[in-house]
Amino acid sequence: MNVTPASQADLPDVLSLMCDLAEFEGYLSGFAVTLDVLETLYLEEKAFGILVAKQSDPDSADNGKAAGILVYFFQPFTYDLTPWLIVKELFVSQEFRGQGVGQALMLEARNVCKVRGGSRMKWEVLAQNAAAQAFYKQLGATVEEDWRTMSLQIVS
Repeated sequence: MNVTPASQADLPDVLSLMCDLAEFEGYLSGFAVTLDVLETLYLEEKAFGILVAKQSDPDSADNGKAAGILVYFFQPFTYDLTPWLIVKELFVSQEFRGQGVGQALMLEARNVCKVRGGSRMKWEVLAQNAAAQAFYKQLGATVEEDWRTMSLQIVS
């Protein structure tokens, strides 16, 4: 696998994987991201980063196909005055699971965090997604039992 920042040419594949993630997590009916929005926020406003994992075997029919994505942003600083890389989305296409794609994406995100002077990566995982939790623990992640995710929907 080859992991790189997403290019404009990668964005249709990124959007497709985002849709697959929305279906997997059960919010496809409310999914509102379009290619235009993705291009504006990612390429023009640089509101977040996207890493793309692609098959790098020239003999493979899947060569160049996006196998997975990791969308991230930086929390500017925290109590230790260093930025934290926040993983917003990590998704690996079904046919590429178990092939090291998720690990490659997380390792590259870790490198991005280090380069930016970050001290920590954080993310959320669905409570019922035991496979994802086991994967993250295998990478050395710990569950923060002291914190609960809260949200407040703002309706216009």
